[in-house]
Amino acid sequence: MRTFSFVQNSLRSAAFNLAIEEAIGLHLVSSGYGAGLRIWKNSFSIVLGLSEKAEDTILPEILQHFQESELGRKILSKDLESEKNQNLVQNQNDNVFQKPTKNFHSNLKQEIFENDQKTKIESFKSDSKIEDQNRFTKEFPAIVRRASGGGTVVHHPQENLNFTFFISLDVKPELYKVKESYDYFLSLVLETLKRQTLDASFRGKSDLAVLENGLEKKISGNAQFRKKGAVVHHGTLILKPSLIERVSKLLKHPPEEPEYRKNRKHTDFVTSLPEDFSTVKFGQDLSHVFAESLGLSKMGSESDLRFQKVVFQEAKLLFENKYSRMDFIFRD
Repeated sequence: MRTFSFVQNSLRSAAFNLAIEEAIGLHLVSSGYGAGLRIWKNSFSIVLGLSEKAEDTILPEILQHFQESELGRKILSKDLESEKNQNLVQNQNDNVFQKPTKNFHSNLKQEIFENDQKTKIESFKSDSKIEDQNRFTKEFPAIVRRASGGGTVVHHPQENLNFTFFISLDVKPELYKVKESYDYFLSLVLETLKRQTLDASFRGKSDLAVLENGLEKKISGNAQFRKKGAVVHHGTLILKPSLIERVSKLLKHPPEEPEYRKNRKHTDFVTSLPEDFSTVKFGQDLSHVFAESLGLSKMGSESDLRFQKVVFQEAKLLFENKYSRMDFIFRD
């Protein structure tokens, strides 16, 4: 069975990263792959679930500023031009399909996104809900929408880590059922976290949580979609407490919540991983655990330029015609 596992060190816009997710899902089976794993970080962004209404989850001043200042159109227009101009296959230094390296953590910490993809919020009054409290810069995030369901999340390149599983239903037909698929993928993440002595549990529909001072607190949210015989499962891990503060200043209390949340506000419900948590080890361990679950000694790591070309061609189309379009991001 052909498989792949890679750490993405290249810098991409939030919208293009989501286009890559769908493009791999669309071409996984037809390209002869049975499974794959992507470890990646995203630019500063608010990521809506497929069926969510932006006004139900994003604070009104954030939404209004993004829409009325035309910042959103400027960001997405610049993203579109930038992605069009990149040689996505031949430039090996910017190759998304890279094997994990010892420099993974340091490379991610050095990620710098173009200034036009963020701006300081200077026009808000001093009593604004998103006023900076000397904890982090007043940045304005992009707003994007993903192909999977679930709730709205906030991504930041230094403050959380994303992982995506891709698997053919021919390899594991039992994953066609949603509950079974969540049980399977989250068990892999739980086993991986245990290798760093983290004792987490599966809570709600798609969360991972840890006990902190006697309370269950969320450390990971997950979601899925299915494309052409493949299941795509993606999730995120919270690396730093500063992300939790960002969330509380960008998002409303969610319209739906898992029972274990018990109406707690963001800062009381979510927590981050320990400071000594290794993103490098997590990526390596998750690849090994995934391979073992498939009856393999390791995931494939050979370069496949044909697959890369197909994926990037599809991702460009999805980016231009879907993920960068305001009518998709703010669909009814």
